[in-house]
Amino acid sequence: MKSDKMLFPIKLNGKYGYIDNKGEICVEPKFDYAEEFNGELAIACIGDDFGFVDKEGNLVVEAKYEDAFDFSEDLAVVELEGKKGYVDNKGALVIVPQFDEASSFSEGMAAVKIGYKWGYINAEGKVVIEPQFLDAFDFSEGLALIQAGGKLGFIDKAGNVVIEPKYDYAYGFSEGLAAVQMGKKFGYIDKQGNSVIAPKFSAANDFAEGLAAVELNNKYVFIDKNGDVKISGNYDWADNFDEGFATVAIGDKYGFIDKEGKELIPIKYDNVDTISDDLISVEVNGKWGYIDKQCDFIIEPTFDEVSRFIDGVAKVVFEGRVRYINKNGEYIWKL
Repeated sequence: MKSDKMLFPIKLNGKYGYIDNKGEICVEPKFDYAEEFNGELAIACIGDDFGFVDKEGNLVVEAKYEDAFDFSEDLAVVELEGKKGYVDNKGALVIVPQFDEASSFSEGMAAVKIGYKWGYINAEGKVVIEPQFLDAFDFSEGLALIQAGGKLGFIDKAGNVVIEPKYDYAYGFSEGLAAVQMGKKFGYIDKQGNSVIAPKFSAANDFAEGLAAVELNNKYVFIDKNGDVKISGNYDWADNFDEGFATVAIGDKYGFIDKEGKELIPIKYDNVDTISDDLISVEVNGKWGYIDKQCDFIIEPTFDEVSRFIDGVAKVVFEGRVRYINKNGEYIWKL
């Protein structure tokens, strides 16, 4: 049964458990290690052995693995006796550990390594694309980036090479286009391998929300899918748009802009991180705090590290110790 409540890992007397967003212990500290929940399950350890725990504190996946990774498409990579396989979210070992390396599932397929070559399996563990590549990446929009002969290209889910490996560097497809490098410059191709935006950028990000941050003449600008510059500024660095906001930097100061290029958060902070629950984490003089969208400090910059708010709670580090705060900056858990 799914639970809407969010739990947060704590360490008490050398053991890990979980609290809720009020700071009340919901899972008694009994694990030797525990991570944050990803959906309904979280990685936890007994001794040196990894498994997965639910929000009631039950080990759904027995703690017997040498390593474990987060679930993706209801399957998680686990390691046993030096080989990697997959468990499902009911705890069953559904794909026996047999691979030297294994990636998370994406679009129903996962890249796996046998010996020195990479191929792909389906969710039943059947090899559907024989190991033949020097490297292989997740499927995205029906195509996967692969390396062969020292160059990068793309295959489809039948294993057909649809874009010949000829690029020095490349990203997966996003919004129908992929950034590729030829020589020293980046451009963009479509899924047929046609050059849509000529390689003229020193760096190029994925398209997100219709725009991509690229480096042109030693400054970052945002282009559309025609390659036209839509947002320009004196930016020395820029990140992708996410929910209408993008992080940009001028010199060593950071802020946020919107899709019109307007500064929503002035470019004056030593660093900025995420926008969550209408609060933005910012760094001032080596300490982190949170401001609102009017740039007023809601939580003063006193922390060494911070994270995004989830269900009204954020993990912070103060004086070398992990603590949790609410949106008023009050501690709900500290030791």
